[in-house]
Amino acid sequence: MNKSNLTVYEATAAQQKLPVVFIVPWNGEYGVLKDFANLGETPNVPGLDLPGIDIPSVAKGYGCHTVLAKSKAEIKEAFQAALKANGPTVITIPIQHENRSLA
Repeated sequence: MNKSNLTVYEATAAQQKLPVVFIVPWNGEYGVLKDFANLGETPNVPGLDLPGIDIPSVAKGYGCHTVLAKSKAEIKEAFQAALKANGPTVITIPIQHENRSLA
């Protein structure tokens, strides 16, 4: 799932200090909406490229612990720390864009 922003789930988890780990694969776009647009033969829909959104900062604003993990070692370390955290952790993992066909 490619998320470009955080949701009420992260905010609620932070308010309740729930020990939840959110993994956010981030490629700077609404990938699934782009795929549906292409499936419907309406490519290049504006507003689906979302470069520059700082997911860790948004999560921190909600009150979550945050980590930007760029390697397998960083992901593993972040996840282990998240399991011990007092409250939710959002681990953002940058990924590459993939062209996918829904057809």
